[in-house]
Amino acid sequence: MPMSRRTFLPGMALTGTALLAARPFSAFAADNSTIVVSQGSDVLTLDPMLDTSPIGVNVFRNIFDGLTRIDADGSIVPLLATSWNASEDTKTWEFTIRTNAKFHDGTPITADDVVWNYKHLLGEARSPVRTYISKLTSVEVSAPNTVRFVLSEPFAPFDRQVSLISIISNRAFEEIGAAKFALAPVGSGPFKVVRWVKDDRVELAAFDDYWAGAPKIRTLIFKPVPSETTRAAALSSGELDVVPILPPALVTSLGNRPGIKIEKVASNKVVYVGFDVNNPLLGDVRIRQAVDCAIDRNALSSRLLRGLGKPAGQVVAPVTFGYAPDIEPAAFDPARAKQLVAASGYKGESIALQYPNNNLAFGQEVAQAIANYLGQVGINIDLQGMEYSAFFPLWANRKLNSMHLFAYGPSIMDADLIIGSLYDSGGRVYWTDPKVDQLAKQQRGERDKDKRRALIGEILKLSKEALPYAPLYNEIHAYGVQDRIKWTPRPDERLFFQNAEIVAQ
Repeated sequence: MPMSRRTFLPGMALTGTALLAARPFSAFAADNSTIVVSQGSDVLTLDPMLDTSPIGVNVFRNIFDGLTRIDADGSIVPLLATSWNASEDTKTWEFTIRTNAKFHDGTPITADDVVWNYKHLLGEARSPVRTYISKLTSVEVSAPNTVRFVLSEPFAPFDRQVSLISIISNRAFEEIGAAKFALAPVGSGPFKVVRWVKDDRVELAAFDDYWAGAPKIRTLIFKPVPSETTRAAALSSGELDVVPILPPALVTSLGNRPGIKIEKVASNKVVYVGFDVNNPLLGDVRIRQAVDCAIDRNALSSRLLRGLGKPAGQVVAPVTFGYAPDIEPAAFDPARAKQLVAASGYKGESIALQYPNNNLAFGQEVAQAIANYLGQVGINIDLQGMEYSAFFPLWANRKLNSMHLFAYGPSIMDADLIIGSLYDSGGRVYWTDPKVDQLAKQQRGERDKDKRRALIGEILKLSKEALPYAPLYNEIHAYGVQDRIKWTPRPDERLFFQNAEIVAQ
């Protein structure tokens, strides 16, 4: 028998809103064709042009298609585009638009619709999504069912970049206006919007005319549930079917509950320690090398994180294009670390380690463990944890002027995003190298994937030598899932349910 959606556990309350607010879940459970997924908060809008937050994107990806999609293994797969090609200099791209796709109102999707979307985005001053196409100078229909993009500079990952742009119905947008569209949009993805009840749920229904075939589940609901303990209790009681990114402490307890399984996936996110090499205390590479080999990555991953981490030697995860398998994690060698500290001339001054205390799994504990490891080799660490909302602007504006603990996971699973943010002199960097800038530009214009991968590898090797970053571990994410649900999580944390199923119990 399928697991029923029982009333909520006594004594458990949802911060800010009642879990069963608008409609009893028994109404959804009756046909055994509904999946309810939790997220930490509600969406800000249903207009995909106006939001780039992970919570919003997880909903958008089920409602809207882009030209391409990044698959779970990091490869690029066709969506509204069936094929594409680039010029030799990767500045001009042509995408062939499929002829069997429809919007949710039944209107066929054409190349003109695609062109309208990109032009609309270029002109949308409020849109954070517009930064994804900052290199786009023109877009036009160049032949039947063909769209041509011209870029301002060579950009080999453009076929990945367009996966971030959702295609909306321009007819619906112009007919009902931007404000109403943001509440009840029309897309072309596997699910269509039924209703959005603010702070309660986004309810979606299977789109039977989806070009790749109708989803197997009929209803998909995204529930905002801010509290980790509330999400865990709701999963245990059958109120929720999928709970993403469980903290290590809950994995074992939930995994022992009947009717619940824990699905794990190595993510595209690498946790690292970053250094401001312009800080006099960190300018000597030997002190950075000391930090690198003073930390026991195996112990962090297996003990503290309870297996939800794998030691890393680079800021590019294995699933991300550009990963260099020959770059290994630094060996734990406290004796060498002590020698390097002594040789560097460091005299015990306090060095700040800044980090978000509510963004990384066990972030507070990881920071404390790092401080302990470094203290054992003679490096005095001042822990400065802060809310993510305070930390992120400091990171984005290069104001973390000592050491910091953070993580990076590129949305298109391509190392170019990491290079642009963490290595290119125009990014959020404290260390620059003309050779790195040259390699960064070269790889962006390289059509040959093997050659491009090799160029990225050269950047990562230069990083290994100069150590502007000490990579720690590749995060492994754990999801709580009801046994009746057949669904596999992705490395990039995106919640796709096109191929999800509900199996007999």
